[in-house]
Amino acid sequence: VKIPIEVMDLKTLLDVPIVERCFGNSWVSLFMTAAIFSGVNFLSIVGIASGFETENNISWSAPRELISQGVSNLAAGAVGSAPVSGSMSRSLVSRMTGASSKLACIVTA
Repeated sequence: VKIPIEVMDLKTLLDVPIVERCFGNSWVSLFMTAAIFSGVNFLSIVGIASGFETENNISWSAPRELISQGVSNLAAGAVGSAPVSGSMSRSLVSRMTGASSKLACIVTA
């Protein structure tokens, strides 16, 4: 199976008129929307990680998680994908079924 992944060049990414179409030509509105999305996404991740931390005594690092979410969203944007996030329901289903591998994450996505 060949998956068609193509990295877009920076000029093509910057030529997309997303600000003009969706945000009334306001970069401030675009950045505010992105900041709100990032905050909600990070709070969701904090909820998932802190829940698993208390049950399994597995520590996690908020700065490391924030950096990994940022890098994965930059990579997703570079190939034209949707934003990357965690899922409380998917994590709980994996926990309830006893799944522990990375393949379980792919199957439940």
